Amino acid sequence: MFPSSLPSMALPPDSSADLKIGIAGYSFAHYRDNISAVISVMQQTGVTHMTLKDFQLPYESTAGEAAAIISQLRKGGIEPYGLGVIYMEQDSDVDRFFSYAERAGIKMIIGSPAEKTLAAVERNVKSTGIRIAIHNHGPEDKRYPDIDTIYKLISGLDSRIGICLDVGHSFRCGNNPAKMLDRFGDRVMDMHIKDVTEPVAGGISTIPGRGQINLSDLFSTAVKKGYKGFCSLEYERPGDPAVGIAESIGYLRGMMTGLFGRG
Repeated sequence: MFPSSLPSMALPPDSSADLKIGIAGYSFAHYRDNISAVISVMQQTGVTHMTLKDFQLPYESTAGEAAAIISQLRKGGIEPYGLGVIYMEQDSDVDRFFSYAERAGIKMIIGSPAEKTLAAVERNVKSTGIRIAIHNHGPEDKRYPDIDTIYKLISGLDSRIGICLDVGHSFRCGNNPAKMLDRFGDRVMDMHIKDVTEPVAGGISTIPGRGQINLSDLFSTAVKKGYKGFCSLEYERPGDPAVGIAESIGYLRGMMTGLFGRG
């Protein structure tokens, strides 16, 4: 865990770039349900928004239990903006997880619904007003390897059904994530940011700046496209993530400062 004396790295107010840094809840898998540890790392890196995984907010949480967890986060200055990644294989799963988001009062799901459930997804989006950003998972994922597959399926559906672009998995498909964002960015609602060692299926997730993804190109494209969602770090290295998250956030902030003149 970070020493309590570590200075805050809070990002200055956005300039015209208007890119927002968050953290995906999976980054804190090492802490499981230790919300205090999550808050500590986020406070000391100055990040204020995150998504929640089920080990932070269990799927069967009552409205009261969800409110207690979210209240603890908010007291620590952290705002949950999404839930997931959540997998949905049947229509009943779709109903269940939209109800989960309603109980939590969270207005976006990051999900991987089976193609056969998309009618149920659209029905729930219309009835609840909750958005869903469908997540790509790379070449091993026969459902949604990259976001072009997602786009083809959702282009005629309610505009609140969108995409979470995982740039690492896109890169492992042999694609340039910036070009994928440029082509399909009108439906991208969220991004999971990481770096990867090589643009092949076996590429390994690593700390931003240590791999081969051109994140500068990605962020410049996001600004050009008018992207308004979060650029959420998804840290996937084993062990305590605190130091790796700090390095990652520092790198992303430094890059944004260089590109857009913040700070």
